[in-house]
Amino acid sequence: MNTQPPQSPRGHAAEQTRGSLDGTGTARPRRGPPGPPGLRCRIRLHDGRVFCGELGPERHRALHLGLLHADSDGLVELTPGTRPPGGKVEIDRRTRREHFLPGGATGGPGWLDRLLEHARRIVAGEFTRARFDGQAREEAFVGVTPRTRPRGSKDAVAYTRFLWVDVDRPERLPALWAFLAERPCHVLIESAGSGGMHAYFKLDRPLEAVRVNERTGETIEVIERANARLIHCLGADPYGKPAVADPACRRRSQPMRLAGTVNWKTGRYARIVDADFQMTPYSPEALVGDLPDPPWAIGHHAVRVPAGGSDRDPYKRVPPPVYFEALAGITVPATGGRVRCPVSTHDDRHPSCDVSSRPETGWYCRSCEAGGAIYDLASVLLGGPHGRRLRGDQFNNARAYVADIFGELT
Repeated sequence: MNTQPPQSPRGHAAEQTRGSLDGTGTARPRRGPPGPPGLRCRIRLHDGRVFCGELGPERHRALHLGLLHADSDGLVELTPGTRPPGGKVEIDRRTRREHFLPGGATGGPGWLDRLLEHARRIVAGEFTRARFDGQAREEAFVGVTPRTRPRGSKDAVAYTRFLWVDVDRPERLPALWAFLAERPCHVLIESAGSGGMHAYFKLDRPLEAVRVNERTGETIEVIERANARLIHCLGADPYGKPAVADPACRRRSQPMRLAGTVNWKTGRYARIVDADFQMTPYSPEALVGDLPDPPWAIGHHAVRVPAGGSDRDPYKRVPPPVYFEALAGITVPATGGRVRCPVSTHDDRHPSCDVSSRPETGWYCRSCEAGGAIYDLASVLLGGPHGRRLRGDQFNNARAYVADIFGELT
């Protein structure tokens, strides 16, 4: 077995069917000062050869982009996010055309080079809107699904070739390892934040975004439903902590961290831990067909809101236990209604957040005094404020998140 490092992942992704990571078999000359240290990974090629060793960050980017989008016939969202020191990352440029580039099926021979150059510009801070002590703290995110037009919203997604889960804390990883022992993933990425992992599962055919049940007329969001089954299968903490996998990442429009780029939460690079180009893709039925649906909302008509009421906003009529489950993956106990606080900066070791059954009462943490209604929860999950400070763009972001999760309610 040849164990020499693959010389060019961008050559591999552009020529996947040739079974090597380099279309020419030669390394490209290095230019400029030495780059960051190599990132360890394990890669199994199409021809069965296995490489275990270190590759530079750009090669991790190329492998990630190449595997996700070599066959994409739409646009690839590759967008920046800014992380202030000690704060949460803000991805706020998802409507700018420059962050959407053609995928492999429509972009021609240079499609991957253009994406890699765009990624380089992102991490170099060329799109930044703010600097901190003169430093651009920009992170790069890639949409898993191709877009039909340059928009980051779910209505711009027609299909996917992958399903995925995000387990964001190391103590929750045993559930992922147990699942992967039965159903291995095609790509496993260390997110370099809190010690979590992203797992991607390739499908043997495109999975449509939306399907209408001809018998009931119900609109089914197929990608969200499939991802939700993966999330639900991994389990949840019985004491009201969030689900093992991040429920927000079930969205078909969700951008995920790009391997080979810095996570400024820790200053470390995200990296591909394992990628398998030889493994047979899954049929959707084989991957999630036998998994149960979670009890939380999936389709546009899966959430029922009380009719009438004093509030004309249908999202404000969603019961708090329902929106806690859907937005945060937190199951509210049937009795007591107390869970661990959803505010990320509050290490709530003993559940102190009261969740009412009534929308007009909402939720309130007795310890940190966070609380409010549905948009307040969405905002704190996005790293924003709650209560009277929730207004303007931050309120709009919170409402967009709620609408993206629940779909149209009437």
